Amino acid sequence: MLLPSEQLLIALRSEFERLQSELPGGEASAVQSIGVVLQLLLGREHGDVEDLRAQVGVLGDRLSALGKTLPAHSSLQPSLDAILALMAETRAANNLAAGERAWRKTLEQVESFAARVANDSGMNSALRTRIGLMLGTWERDDLREPMKRRVAAGAGMAANTEITALSLERYLRDRFEDERLTVTACRSLPGGFGKQTFLFDCDGEALSGSFVLRRDLAEPVIDNDCHRVATEFRLVRAVHARGFPAPDAVMVDTTHALLPGGDFMVMRRAPGVAGGSVFTAQGQVPTELVQSLADILARLHRLPPLPELGELTESIRGEQWKMPRKDCVYRYIDDYRALFEREPHFSSPALVTLFGWLLNNIPPMPGQPVLLHGDIGFHNFLFHEGRLSAVLDWEFGHLGDPAEDIAYAHNTLGDALDSGAFHAAYHAAGGEDVDPRRVHFFRVWGHVRNACASNLIAAKFAAGRLNDLKLAVLPNVYIPQFLDAALQLVDNF
Repeated sequence: MLLPSEQLLIALRSEFERLQSELPGGEASAVQSIGVVLQLLLGREHGDVEDLRAQVGVLGDRLSALGKTLPAHSSLQPSLDAILALMAETRAANNLAAGERAWRKTLEQVESFAARVANDSGMNSALRTRIGLMLGTWERDDLREPMKRRVAAGAGMAANTEITALSLERYLRDRFEDERLTVTACRSLPGGFGKQTFLFDCDGEALSGSFVLRRDLAEPVIDNDCHRVATEFRLVRAVHARGFPAPDAVMVDTTHALLPGGDFMVMRRAPGVAGGSVFTAQGQVPTELVQSLADILARLHRLPPLPELGELTESIRGEQWKMPRKDCVYRYIDDYRALFEREPHFSSPALVTLFGWLLNNIPPMPGQPVLLHGDIGFHNFLFHEGRLSAVLDWEFGHLGDPAEDIAYAHNTLGDALDSGAFHAAYHAAGGEDVDPRRVHFFRVWGHVRNACASNLIAAKFAAGRLNDLKLAVLPNVYIPQFLDAALQLVDNF
């Protein structure tokens, strides 16, 4: 997958500008140097050889105009003709490197021409001054052009929509008609590919406490499941209302004129720390955490249908609660395949092959669909005083087979999870017996889904529709890992 260097530079510049204010003041000169280099590289990449030809043309027009004003048989004319010939060679170059070599030769000749004019005491003084001013103003403007090209290259980028304590406070005061409301803390959280997350504290009559703001990117990374906060909000509210430890979602806003950027929802912040901080896959998952994982999955999969969600998404619809489970799974995977085919993407014979394998090898799965989280694992758990306090990030929520969530837990934890103890705990907590072959199948699907999503996101990054620098790692780090894992599982099915 070839990511355009121009888009890499745009994303790198955006990340640099974000970090710039955090660097020590003593690094000012180094910071400025990095910024200028990024601007130059971006302008150079954006312009390419066509921009160089335009640059050459500006000087060529001025020299041609000068030649028409010279006296007949002027001794300067042969030098001008030689320079114009070099310019023609520059414009004829079929790549940037060759064009720049010819351009440097041209500029050497222009410098020699300028020196000859400046040192010709016999030349008319007014003509000498006119030529000197013409060349001087041309060079000044030419040196400024890379910065202008840099601005042009970034012209299509969205304006800075970073949320600050001040902008959030102004928004909340207007939203809740509470002029005394104060935002006392606000910070963004790193990580994640699909959403922006901010933590904030506020004190007011209408809203008070600690909250999480979860915001869509300007361009949704994937436009299915619950990837838009407007749909995720409804799912989180419904699950929370049934007593499941989902976040307490307070509000969602899809207009927010005073807080430009993506749509967002606000949730009360649950106490505790992320499960990823409690456990890392460097050792075996402790018994108590295996139990927590099994309990919460069994509890989720025992939730009754949620008819209040209605036709929420393509994968959560009223009629699907009563479908045969296998039909629901087939439709879900086929919808992902159709999404991949219709959206701009990087060509992937591997994904096309794997989608075909999945649709042709769905194992028997009795029963009807249940609600799935879709991204289950300790990275989306909060623990407080040894107890699970919240299950986060429901953007992959959909209906399907419980084996899919179980398989995803295996994928995220690998050999660190004692599978026998986990399955026994899940069944003891009220979960159904799950055929190992179904788990194996959905392990393949989990990796294929992630590879597919990463491919679509990387394609949007390459097209300049998303500019977060961390997206550049997807095709070079994550996608080959997902594909490798899926292919090995298929080979051992």
